[in-house]
Amino acid sequence: MFQNLIKIALRVIRKDLFYSIFNIAGLTIGITSSLFLLLYILDELSYDRYHEQSENIYRVVSHISEPDDAFDWIVAQIPFAPTVKDDYPEVEEYVRFIDMGNTLFIKDDLRFYEDQVYYVDSTVFRVFTYDLVTGDPDVVLNAPNSMVVTRSFAHRYFGDENPVGQTIRTEDEESYIITGLMEDVPANSHFRFSALISRNTLPEQFGGGWGNFGVFTYLLLNEKTDSKQFEEKLSEMYDKYMADIFEQFNIKVVYGLDCISKIHLYSKYEGEPEPAGSIQYIYVFVVVILFMLIIASINYMNLATARSTKRAREVGLRKVNGSGRGLLIVQFLTESLALTIISLLFSILLIFLLLPQFNFISGKLLEASVLGHPAIILSIFLIIFLLGIMGGSYPAFYLSSFNPLAVLKGSVTTLYRKYSFRKVLVVIQFSISLIMIISTLVVYDQIGFLTKKDIGFEKSNVVRLTLSTGPMSRQFNVLKDALLSSPAIINIGGTSSRVGEGSGKVIMNLETLDGMDERGVNIGVCDEDFIETMGITILEGRDFSSDIMADTATGVLINETLAKRMNWDEPIGKKVQLGSGNEDNDNPVARVVGLMKDYNQTGLYSEVESYLLLYRRNNRVVYVRISEEDRNMTLQFIEEKWNEIFPDVPFKYSFLEDDFKNQFEQDKKRGLILGVFSILTIIIASLGLFGLSSYTVEQRNKEIGIRKVLGAGVGSINTMIISEFTILIGIAIFIAFPIAIYLMNDWLQNFVYRTSLRPVTFLLTTILIFAIALLTISFHTIRAGRANPVDSIRQE
Repeated sequence: MFQNLIKIALRVIRKDLFYSIFNIAGLTIGITSSLFLLLYILDELSYDRYHEQSENIYRVVSHISEPDDAFDWIVAQIPFAPTVKDDYPEVEEYVRFIDMGNTLFIKDDLRFYEDQVYYVDSTVFRVFTYDLVTGDPDVVLNAPNSMVVTRSFAHRYFGDENPVGQTIRTEDEESYIITGLMEDVPANSHFRFSALISRNTLPEQFGGGWGNFGVFTYLLLNEKTDSKQFEEKLSEMYDKYMADIFEQFNIKVVYGLDCISKIHLYSKYEGEPEPAGSIQYIYVFVVVILFMLIIASINYMNLATARSTKRAREVGLRKVNGSGRGLLIVQFLTESLALTIISLLFSILLIFLLLPQFNFISGKLLEASVLGHPAIILSIFLIIFLLGIMGGSYPAFYLSSFNPLAVLKGSVTTLYRKYSFRKVLVVIQFSISLIMIISTLVVYDQIGFLTKKDIGFEKSNVVRLTLSTGPMSRQFNVLKDALLSSPAIINIGGTSSRVGEGSGKVIMNLETLDGMDERGVNIGVCDEDFIETMGITILEGRDFSSDIMADTATGVLINETLAKRMNWDEPIGKKVQLGSGNEDNDNPVARVVGLMKDYNQTGLYSEVESYLLLYRRNNRVVYVRISEEDRNMTLQFIEEKWNEIFPDVPFKYSFLEDDFKNQFEQDKKRGLILGVFSILTIIIASLGLFGLSSYTVEQRNKEIGIRKVLGAGVGSINTMIISEFTILIGIAIFIAFPIAIYLMNDWLQNFVYRTSLRPVTFLLTTILIFAIALLTISFHTIRAGRANPVDSIRQE
């Protein structure tokens, strides 16, 4: 019997091939889109879960508060980790990662800059599950100057040769012996590195004491430890180890613990070593998956019921010949399952073919083998059930309910004319489509807003160079003079911190109405040309000057935010002293010589912080403003001069504009994914509208024929049918707009700087949806309006 049902289903599919192609197309698009999004979601959820003890590994976060400020750092102090292990039995082990910075490594004639090398405790392989190919995990990082490298790092310097036992050095003539080789850190990691050097290489006191932060710190807790309760216990450490340092400044330090399996999706902190994901986007994409499957299911319902009159006589004859309703339901469900399975096979084929393009759009490195993931296999069965059974159930029950006598008399066309369930389905489809279109437009509006926002300086045509060592930075003026010999070089300025990537924070003694008082202030240094090179506006006072030597010791620039924080209505001349206000502070008292317009030193995902600049020459970060014309020639000139001055150091540069664009890269990729699937949603919804308009024209075929006989033209018939759907789309707009406004307003709250919902977004969405509907419906109405009315009347 089952074999017979399948044969009949395949025969029906072949018989009405046009209908079948439309159905399969809609189902295939829906299934393919859903599976692609599911692959993305599974990858996002998999971050750091490959560690065997991932649920017990926590990163330490320092929450620091002052009387008038508060901030979070994803680092702790050097002494924290060994101290917490000694004091608390809940801690089984710890690992600290100390950033080596951008360093030039040398092996014979090969020289490469590496910016993902860390000094690390020897416990790293006991806490984290990294694939160590060669070497004993318990000893590879015990000895000073020992080094474990990843395959990609090893291949750069040693090719296919075994690197273990070989030596590599830095430009500072430090040599390291490679004691281990490991596989590359998986891409689904919140923290990645290319090589590790033993912590014992550094002096024990390196990094300072309890007053200095800057070390990525991870704790392995006992399985039975409640992390929240343990966080509360860590508050004891402030009184024991930090109160004598920070209490005099009214600064409090509280530690938090982030489970590493949640960092990628839930972190809201600055300075993450890898781009973070967003749990909100995961929720969005889950909803999109449901939307796609629901729309695909609705399409099948509409297209199946649109053929009701064609299959009515078939149902009548089957019932007259003794077929029961139950058997008819099974037959129609079999057809639905057959279409779903065929669509699923096409979808899997498309995934294999389109996976490279999806990886390009999403920034992922997914492989086709991921289709064998248990969650994907389970999802495939759920899709078959949802689309094949649930989606096919309404047409099955609907078609099998026809009265055989009425059908054979030809009166089936009047039985369900007023039945509105299909119209409800279309309203749902277009409501979903409208929400997705609006969401996509708002995402792109927000990214465009951030891209065009006034950030307080001119970022176009600025090249960033890095002088990675002290000897190189002492050649700053030599490089500057050489570059300024070209008329294409407009200006050159140096600073200590990359613009847009944050800065250090120190305690300073600042003038108040009650005398000098301590504050934690973000601080940087720059030379006399940095402000002009960057196009930063001086609102009051003056810029640093090379003609005023006192600026080096007694001059500072501050931003508007710091002036407001200190209530300095007239900031010029206010006193500033590095360090605390205790008697041991012998730092000279400086004065504010200039007030800068606020600029985004910490990037556009954070508020502008209070910021102060000191005057220093020979800085390591160099910004070169160049002419917009012949940029390639200018870059070649810069490279030539670089190679003359630093012949042993590879030339490396970036444009400041690109540095800032990279901040939005993850949101751009997610927005692009949302945009692509919004278009696909519209396509599926249009197929559904095609089905319902086909059904409507088919049901009103006689009416259209009579109207034509009475003189109605194609235009009036087209208007008559379209007016019905205009009402449905109007209802969809009424439902979708408030939902979209609520959802996108909530999403925009995640941004410090955000756009507003623009009326033009909703206007464009409305025009687009009506245009699509008009084109889709007109296909049937115009064809029906041009048909010979005698044929339709005779048919009826």
